[in-house]
Amino acid sequence: MDKQSAVPELLAPAGNLETALAAFDAGADAVYGGLAKFNARERAANFSAADLGRLLDYAHSRGRRVYLTFNTLLKESELGEAAEFLAELAKLRPDALIVQDLAVIRLCRSYFPELVLHASTQMGIHNSAGIAAAARRGIARVILERQVTLEELRAMAESSPVELEVFVHGSLCCSLSGRCLLSSAQGGWSGNRGKCKQPCRRRYRAEGAEGFLLSPRDLSAVSLIPEFRRLGIASLKVEGRLRSPDYVWKTVRAYRMLLDGPPEPGPELVAEAEQLLRSTATRRPSLGFYVKREYPALIDAGRLGAFGNVVGSVTKRVRNGLCIHTSDRLHLGDRLRLVPPDGGEGESFTLINLEVQRRPAVKVRADTDCFIPGDFPAQAGFLLYKIGENGYDFSRQAASLPAGRFPVAVRLTLSASEWRGEIAELPGEVWSRPVEFQPAERKPFAAAEAETAFASGVPEPWSADRVEAAVAGSFFVPASVLKELRREFWSWAAQRLKLEERHSHLAEALARFYFDYRALPGAAPEPPAPAPEFTVSAFIPERELDAARQTIRRAWESGVRRFRIGGIHGFELLRPYPGAELVTMFPLQIPNSMAALFLKEEGAVAAEPAVELDRDALEQLERKSPLPLEPHRERVPLLVTRAPLPAGGWRDERGNGFEVKFDPATGLTELYSAVAVSFLLNDWK
Repeated sequence: MDKQSAVPELLAPAGNLETALAAFDAGADAVYGGLAKFNARERAANFSAADLGRLLDYAHSRGRRVYLTFNTLLKESELGEAAEFLAELAKLRPDALIVQDLAVIRLCRSYFPELVLHASTQMGIHNSAGIAAAARRGIARVILERQVTLEELRAMAESSPVELEVFVHGSLCCSLSGRCLLSSAQGGWSGNRGKCKQPCRRRYRAEGAEGFLLSPRDLSAVSLIPEFRRLGIASLKVEGRLRSPDYVWKTVRAYRMLLDGPPEPGPELVAEAEQLLRSTATRRPSLGFYVKREYPALIDAGRLGAFGNVVGSVTKRVRNGLCIHTSDRLHLGDRLRLVPPDGGEGESFTLINLEVQRRPAVKVRADTDCFIPGDFPAQAGFLLYKIGENGYDFSRQAASLPAGRFPVAVRLTLSASEWRGEIAELPGEVWSRPVEFQPAERKPFAAAEAETAFASGVPEPWSADRVEAAVAGSFFVPASVLKELRREFWSWAAQRLKLEERHSHLAEALARFYFDYRALPGAAPEPPAPAPEFTVSAFIPERELDAARQTIRRAWESGVRRFRIGGIHGFELLRPYPGAELVTMFPLQIPNSMAALFLKEEGAVAAEPAVELDRDALEQLERKSPLPLEPHRERVPLLVTRAPLPAGGWRDERGNGFEVKFDPATGLTELYSAVAVSFLLNDWK
């Protein structure tokens, strides 16, 4: 099928098992979620390994997919645990891992090649050079930077060697992906580690401006769906792993309606989808960064940064709860969030107790004084937001899912005289059975019938993840005989499949990792001697790539042999120059020795370590890095964006000072701390 004629995958967020089932119920083709560690939404409930196995079985039995986020930066001390996590994931076989850290790419490529990799938006890939670089390093899909324009997307999609995934709905970060250090600078709560405290949703004061100056409106790309389809975009992604089942169900349902409709949906269908989206708890919608003319209105400075609908305010805090005056209805089971007056992330909870005039209540209307019992970190003046409604409870369905199984791949070769079956996990062994089937008079036996039949009746703890059949000739197979042959095949397989043998290669791979890791040097080599160098910009919009290539060529012809790069697009731009010495810089993140080894194998001669490393994490990296490490040369911006921001001095509600600068050469705005920030003094959480 031509990619322009294919319907894109609809990919939904799943913070837990219940939300994943809500997404599939509404029509999602795939969901993405994380385990308890190593994912960029650690505040979500996330999955246990057991729940992930159950979800994978549920999804695969219905032709759906599950992607797992493994997209945080790893400390040196976490590499062993990360490798063990990857070995466990290789047993479960999620449909792909979403990754940011170069170390994870190298670990998978070297030890767990069965894991399919998708490049996280946190990698900041924003041009065709970056896409090509990712493809050459085994990435199957690139989730693009959220601040690419529709014009840039058109150019990238035209020649992309891998699948492309774009966001179509949900919250937007003000900063370029992977380049926000604002939360980390204020106590080590790193967005690159899944622990962002959302300082972008707080109040700021600038010269001539005040409000939520870093808080963008939400993305709602309903009107762009026909264009994404024309471009052959592989996957349309809904943001929101912190969102409730009702939000995910409604949002997925709205986009499912559009994707199941005609390629150019009529106004009635669009209006129906938009009405459903308006019923969710969200911020004001926008087209995000796709359309440049909307940039001036993208920052919603006059509105509190929290998502959801305001349903009341705290009038008084007492010892055992909060007094609330409502501005909209409340109902037991609603998901609520208490937000400080100056903004920020607030704290969310499910409403399980409600009182009116000291009597228990199930619901209250607007303009009602009520009481919510409990211990909440809130004071008078806090706003109460509704972020999810009751009535979308998938907990029973989640609890009833059977335990996960381990998948095997089956290959069948079928003729009228002999049936043969092979299992990829049993190399060299073949099941064979002589048969004698009569020629088909009307409907011959088809491969699809065999694939469906042999995918069922699989003995525990196995599942037939993939069944492929090849049928030679035209013959008839009675249903009773087909059932008997399937039973015989799986009886043969059950005697041979051994769980400990099935995963023995993963234990061997893990042992190889530890052996290789111990062989790394005990101290980072000395940096190379100073030499003339050329800096390749960390952000090169698609339309500027040709000019960047020409500038690099002129530098090379002038005798420059050392190039400093801040993104993986630099590898691709310098590929025509095999003698080039590469030095990496932020935002190309090097937090651990495996990431440094990745770069060394790619031709780097030195690297700047990740900016956010605390003293302990940096010292551990210095003891194991196979690549020379250089100190950071320049003051690093805490946030970089294409959104227009007021230039000059800023202050937040806590008295912190900032400086905002616009660079006309790049079209980017950068926010710096007014005083020096030492990440080394933080505890990098």
